[in-house]
Amino acid sequence: MKRSNLIENIIQRVKNNLLSERKSDNISLLLSRMVINQFKKNEDFIIEGIEFERGDDYANFDMSCTFIRDEEFNHPFSIDASSDMQSLDIEITYRPEDFPTHMNDLVAEVKETIEHELEHIEQQNFEDMSIIYSNDDEEDNFKYLTSNEEIPAYVRGLIRRSKTKKISLSDAMDEWFDENQMKFDNPDKEWPIVKKLWMGHANDMRLKEKVKKFK
Repeated sequence: MKRSNLIENIIQRVKNNLLSERKSDNISLLLSRMVINQFKKNEDFIIEGIEFERGDDYANFDMSCTFIRDEEFNHPFSIDASSDMQSLDIEITYRPEDFPTHMNDLVAEVKETIEHELEHIEQQNFEDMSIIYSNDDEEDNFKYLTSNEEIPAYVRGLIRRSKTKKISLSDAMDEWFDENQMKFDNPDKEWPIVKKLWMGHANDMRLKEKVKKFK
């Protein structure tokens, strides 16, 4: 079988599984596996028509993933992602000499990223998850991290990180902060506020049984 046909068959199998499961948890895991499998081959991919239901509503979106190999990159890897109502786009830049050493960290961050972006897709597609989007300038990191749309997205992603790495949610949040503290204007003042809001949302959702259990 030609390589291109093999990739098409893998993508079609993933799509068939997604369409039969129609649950965001299963979609998240399947997409994460797809990203890691293709990362190991350094092969970009696109999946069209991913569909899943929530009550009487359904979401339909496309996903693309691009891998950038950079021998002079200043970190082992970096993940940039964006999403809207109908698309999820991921770009992974990596330094090849750091793999497979940093593979476990990459797997955890891929899972976290996909969970985060799926939350945004669901916010825009499902009535019971819709929110009032803030008009704050995203260049203000503190306002961005404490906005209506980002709190649940970060919490959902970090719960996935904590479960993947088998650490507490609090530790996962602190680990995230260590990786991103340079983005804060006043990290010592702003991070405790952000973390308190994130943990408060996580605990509220746990009481309502709307997120998976976490420690």
